Amino acid sequence: MTECSRMDVAFVSRTASNNGVSGWVEPIDGVCPYPAGCLTVALGGSLGSTFVQPKQFYTGQNVAVLKDKKNGKVLTREEKLLVAMLIRKECESRFVAFGRELNKHIKTDFTIRLPAKNENEVDWDCLEKLSKGVIAKISFNTSNNVSPLPSIETWKKFKVKTLFKTNDNGKLPRGKIHSKEELPDGTDYFYIGAKKRDNGIMYRCGYDRNLISKGNCIIFICNGQGSVGYTNYVDTDFMASGDLALGYNDNLNHYNALFLVTILDKERFKYSFGRKWGKYLPETEILLPAKNNKPDWQLMEDYIKSMPFGDII
Repeated sequence: MTECSRMDVAFVSRTASNNGVSGWVEPIDGVCPYPAGCLTVALGGSLGSTFVQPKQFYTGQNVAVLKDKKNGKVLTREEKLLVAMLIRKECESRFVAFGRELNKHIKTDFTIRLPAKNENEVDWDCLEKLSKGVIAKISFNTSNNVSPLPSIETWKKFKVKTLFKTNDNGKLPRGKIHSKEELPDGTDYFYIGAKKRDNGIMYRCGYDRNLISKGNCIIFICNGQGSVGYTNYVDTDFMASGDLALGYNDNLNHYNALFLVTILDKERFKYSFGRKWGKYLPETEILLPAKNNKPDWQLMEDYIKSMPFGDII
């Protein structure tokens, strides 16, 4: 590209600054710039940086360009700005540069949440109101009407080994990875280790059916200098360190799991690198809401859902 002082044609790169524009360039004979009004999405670098381009532009490698569909709904500038924000927020939690990048997913399984009339139809009227700053009635629970929990005097003690599936030796199954060198090449799966922060995610890796651990699982950190005794919840399939015990229960979902993780983390003060959890885990007792002397899974789920924004976790 040839830079110029006229601000007629922008060059959009993977930067998160200046609306993605890293310079102004001369037009190239025979190559039409993209028209103003398109969205640009950085697929690497400042991954997920999404902007509405007010002027015509060129772009380079690993930048996706989103245009209005032919014979489809033409979005207003305000609606595009809202969509750009939603794409950025989705990328913050699901993708990372030089690891799990967006370019493999943008055309296949990348999704954002939009107000909808039904499963397959966007509620464009609601989207328009939201984009204009008009408060629209949508299904998110933003109230502070949290469901009351029953008196703790009615809660029952349950041993960990009765809450989760155990092996023949009465212990919870463990992760299958014992060194970083065992991880298969790739970026599509998380490797989760003995870490509380970042939900335990250490690296990205590839797939090996002999090493994979199923998701919808509470992980118990049984080793590690700073995180012994903590727990996390993982919803998708993952690679797990051998320092983790894995808790599975057919009643588990990402609502009641968050309730359980909160309760289980209260046990952490009893354990350390010198008094590791693994040995004591199966017999550890925790108090839970109960119904007919069994954990009240539905009550725990309903409680989390009743919290502000709990219904869209």
